[in-house]
Amino acid sequence: ITCQHTETMPPNANISRRSNGLASKATVSTQDLDNDPALQSVRTMKSLKGTEIAIDGVIYDISDFVHPGGEVVKFFGGNDVTVQYRMIHPYHTGKHLEKMKEVGKVVDYEAEYKFDTEFERDIKREVFKIVRRGREFGTPGYFFRAFCYIGFFFFMQYKFATSTTFFNYNNWYESGVFMAIVFGVAQAFIGLNVQHDANHGAASKRPWVNDLLGFGTDLIGSNKWNWMAQHWTHHAFTNHNEKDP
Repeated sequence: ITCQHTETMPPNANISRRSNGLASKATVSTQDLDNDPALQSVRTMKSLKGTEIAIDGVIYDISDFVHPGGEVVKFFGGNDVTVQYRMIHPYHTGKHLEKMKEVGKVVDYEAEYKFDTEFERDIKREVFKIVRRGREFGTPGYFFRAFCYIGFFFFMQYKFATSTTFFNYNNWYESGVFMAIVFGVAQAFIGLNVQHDANHGAASKRPWVNDLLGFGTDLIGSNKWNWMAQHWTHHAFTNHNEKDP
């Protein structure tokens, strides 16, 4: 068995790798190699190509995979995404993974968490009482608020850029300090509501809607792709002193 190492990585793949870490304890037996054709390609985590991901130690080629949530899945190419996958797919079953092309397994995979425990199932049951299946996405009320926040942001941006009373004002609400504070609140509405939910893939079932609203991150001075790389990893390893970015 040979391991091919490559330096080819997708954008920001090194960020996810640093966040996810690499394990080195799991092994694959000779009997497994003989019984499972998929194990004909047995490699290390570092050898994953930019068009491949690893989930539960299995390598999948996603170059031609049409993901229901859009192209965002390819952003994580070249990495072990077990925890991120489980985090964003609460209704996971084996049938979901069957839609992707299995091309091998990794020899140095080690599970970060125990999944499908009674504690996890209990937590999910309680959450599903509040967020019913099929109603996980944005409601009409959400989109109404989102467009109000977007309109408020552009209004404050216009007022801030065209103000002639920034330093010389007659009324306190015309001062530059007041407008700066209100403009900051408008940016917070975009960051904490609009782009946050969209970049979680939760605003709409339509990927283009999530992408469009997700670029609200760039409106307020950040970057959509950098935010997703860090924030999704944050949710996967919340408060982990080494892996939570």
